[in-house]
Amino acid sequence: MKILILGAGGWGAMVGAYLAQTGAEVTLLFRRQAHVDEISKNGNGLIIEKPEGEILVPVNATTDPMEIDEVDLMIVAVKNHDTDSALQSVKHIHVNAVASVQNGLGHTRRFQEAYPQAEILRIVSRVAGSLINYGRVRRGDDDFPTWIGNVTQGITSRVEALTSLFNQAELPCQAVDNIEEIEWCKLIWWTPSSIAAVLARLPQTEVMQSPDFAHLMVMMTRDMVRVANALGVEVRDYPTIEVMDRCEGSLKEGVNNVIQQGIDWEARGGKGYKQAMLLDIERERKTELEDTGIYIYKLAEENNIQVPYLETGVRVVRGLERQFIQ
Repeated sequence: MKILILGAGGWGAMVGAYLAQTGAEVTLLFRRQAHVDEISKNGNGLIIEKPEGEILVPVNATTDPMEIDEVDLMIVAVKNHDTDSALQSVKHIHVNAVASVQNGLGHTRRFQEAYPQAEILRIVSRVAGSLINYGRVRRGDDDFPTWIGNVTQGITSRVEALTSLFNQAELPCQAVDNIEEIEWCKLIWWTPSSIAAVLARLPQTEVMQSPDFAHLMVMMTRDMVRVANALGVEVRDYPTIEVMDRCEGSLKEGVNNVIQQGIDWEARGGKGYKQAMLLDIERERKTELEDTGIYIYKLAEENNIQVPYLETGVRVVRGLERQFIQ
């Protein structure tokens, strides 16, 4: 399978390299030439740091999309707000299928409009990858899962083929016919964590161990679950996407569960990890709030659902963002 990774950041570069190990013909499309130069310097290999040590994975890398004319699959891993410009840069490439791994909802429609003849897949992934230097990424826990599906057709032959590649690459993966529900659940899990991290200006495990910020996370989660339920979306737990213990039982129990999750995460080596939204604010970059928290908040408004904690969080983060993004 010929695969283009559009947006070779931490997740894209690392997953692309692992897929290349299975024999897939993978090209990483970077924005910065320094990454390509470092990979070339390393014998055309990407360095992946793992808890047990480093590995060097051979992979094709470029910053020039004109080097590519056709692919079986394009995996879109750019930030949501970079999507239009990224697609413009590769509009000459014949694409048979597109798979988005971006945060948020509503991406399927965007890619259907851009590639009406291509199959559109969605990937929800909990694989942890961080781009820590030129030509070097760090992988977190090995057993974090990925789900792949076609929103309109469920489990297709292409979904099965890509799922098989992930599993061959030792990236645990499952083909599913309810990928949109899993997207919702990840968003409900991810958004309160990200907003709380921005409000606290702290690494994630510290945010979760604070009773006050844990309280805010629980209340934002409950706000979002009300929206999902009103729209007929089934919200339940998936491995590493666990929200029900914030929603069921008493508020105190929900807060204690978040605190315990923070303790457990820190014990697994998560100490110091910062959410991407917090890093964006610290670096004065546009966040993905529009396609995540604001997207859900707008759905709540349209359906006359009160989400006071989510609204407050969204407005604070948007207010901070508007200080440097016009």
